[in-house]
Amino acid sequence: MDKGFTREALLILTIDGKPEQNWSLAQEVTTIGRWDDNEITIPDRWISRHHAQIRRQGAHYVIYDLDSKNGLFVNGKRVTQPVTLENGDQIQIAPRCLLTFVDSEATAPVFQAQSGVVVDESACRVWVRGQELDPPLSSAQFTLLTILTGQAGRVFSRDELIALVWPDEDSSGISDEAVNSLVRRLRGRLTDVDPGHRYIFAIRGHGFKFEQP
Repeated sequence: MDKGFTREALLILTIDGKPEQNWSLAQEVTTIGRWDDNEITIPDRWISRHHAQIRRQGAHYVIYDLDSKNGLFVNGKRVTQPVTLENGDQIQIAPRCLLTFVDSEATAPVFQAQSGVVVDESACRVWVRGQELDPPLSSAQFTLLTILTGQAGRVFSRDELIALVWPDEDSSGISDEAVNSLVRRLRGRLTDVDPGHRYIFAIRGHGFKFEQP
């Protein structure tokens, strides 16, 4: 990696307007397509087996169309020649699938129109409605968030969360109140940015679940 890079650039996938997944552009070359041999695999019939490629060139990232069947669009315009990506650029590779490019040096990505929470696990970064959380979440808060967002809609019991958040500790020494307190602090960080959505819901007698707007 070039010495000027403090962290990787990021691609955020939204499907039908909702954030679904994200990838750090850690490699010199990142290929996007429908087949499993791509670095970024998106199983949509509109996407070619090998649809596009992003190459890191010095301090820039350049996207190439790999002769895709349905075309590559950047900010709404079809491109056939290499394009240098800028923070906030939107890459369309299928009608329902949109990739947002977040530059490595960006502190607040330009995707304010998107709703919900986006988590970059490799860089430990979190955005809420396009605003990056600063200061970052604590280690326990970030772990809890990745667990809940990784299976949004699933209800996790307190016992499951204790085992996953504190795997190296004796579970008998961690109370339900410790879990409740961690959930409250994490929920507070999220709702400070987006007070209109609760994100983490308590299911009486069962546990907690995460829901995007």
